[in-house]
Amino acid sequence: MAFRNRKYKDSVFTDLFGSDKNGKENFLALYNALAGTDLKINEVKLERKIIEQSLYKTFNNDVSWEINGKLIVLVEHQSTVNENMPFRCLEYVTRIYEGIVPLKTRYAEKVFKIPNPDFYVVYVGKKDLPKEQELRLSDAFYEKDGSKLELVVKLKNCSDSQMLPISGSCDILKEYCEFIEIVERMYNKTFPKKSFKKAIETAIDQGILVDYLDRKSREVINMLCAKYDYKMDIAVKQEEAFQDGMEAGIEKGIEKGSQQKAVRDAKNLLKMHLGSIEQIAKVTELPVETIRELANEVCKE
Repeated sequence: MAFRNRKYKDSVFTDLFGSDKNGKENFLALYNALAGTDLKINEVKLERKIIEQSLYKTFNNDVSWEINGKLIVLVEHQSTVNENMPFRCLEYVTRIYEGIVPLKTRYAEKVFKIPNPDFYVVYVGKKDLPKEQELRLSDAFYEKDGSKLELVVKLKNCSDSQMLPISGSCDILKEYCEFIEIVERMYNKTFPKKSFKKAIETAIDQGILVDYLDRKSREVINMLCAKYDYKMDIAVKQEEAFQDGMEAGIEKGIEKGSQQKAVRDAKNLLKMHLGSIEQIAKVTELPVETIRELANEVCKE
């Protein structure tokens, strides 16, 4: 299944807190609420950081800004939180740093300074989660042996617009969550565009994101269509991957077969992030180096 609107790679979240003409102000309001700060727009230096295509997904719902020498990465989730988020953020921030540090300075004797990173997941799904929690890269290690590599993602549960712990200091996030609730409630998979248009009209009538939705209703409809196409695409691919896995006997170990089928199985697992490179190598009986090469091919695709 292909996206109907491939040019709309942003989600509404990314646009509202990043690309929109008021994105800088909206982001700062959200950051102040998340970090407990009170920074003013005329007192800070803000620079947007954009990666054209991330390693781990084709639909962009991330927002990255450098603020006064600190790199802030925001990720929005509207469904089950992915516990691999620290690893995904590691990939993401590495790409950002590659764009910051000039190639010729990476081998120089003098250290090249880079902004301190902070990672936040803004969760607006339906699952009952704590208001705040931390996801750590070290939780994915085979053994917790005091390894020095660590990355911490702060997860903020904003799933209920009436119970937002930060709503008092971030009206724009409260209104965004209210809008998403309206969209989810009115979504009709048979007539998606019509339901999105009705959701926008309802939100405006209720005084929610009035300026933004009035200015960008057509763009918002296209972004929502792309998002829901993406969600359906992922669901279909997950089902296909599951069926392929069952047919290949993944639960019992994939039986020896042709090299071509093993490669196809490995690619399906990589696309769905179902296991580490080592685990996929084991079940497909392919060399680890082959799986790494396939992972690079999947990323380029």
